[in-house]
Amino acid sequence: MNSKKANYWPHAIVLSIFGVFGLCVWTVKKAVDNPVQMDSFYFESYQDVDTDINKIMMSQMAFDKKYTLEVPRDNFKLGGENSVSIKLTNKESGDAVNDANISVVITRPATVEFDKNLKLQSSENGLYEFSKFDINRPGRWQIMSKVT
Repeated sequence: MNSKKANYWPHAIVLSIFGVFGLCVWTVKKAVDNPVQMDSFYFESYQDVDTDINKIMMSQMAFDKKYTLEVPRDNFKLGGENSVSIKLTNKESGDAVNDANISVVITRPATVEFDKNLKLQSSENGLYEFSKFDINRPGRWQIMSKVT
């Protein structure tokens, strides 16, 4: 009686090793195709934000108590000329604020590749008008501003 039982464990182990190696290669390829992008949410490097986050948050709360910042909620036109205007008023007096320094960036949440830094064109009676820009990709866009 000579019975041979097949032992499949060596084959399973070798296939598992190749599978793990293949998944490692796939992971590295995905990481190279989608590089990490620096977050510019506060218009500063993440190291500066990490160091000064309490100061930034306190400044934001003080600003929100004193001023009203209005940005019209118009939808951007794909392939057309778009514009952004911001109105800044003092909450206590209701007067327009004309001496603010405002930076505006139109950005996509997942990447900084398509950021559009807008230049201030005019400011009158608390209404700040920025340069025209084109949106050439569909998707979600954000208006980010920094007021000093």
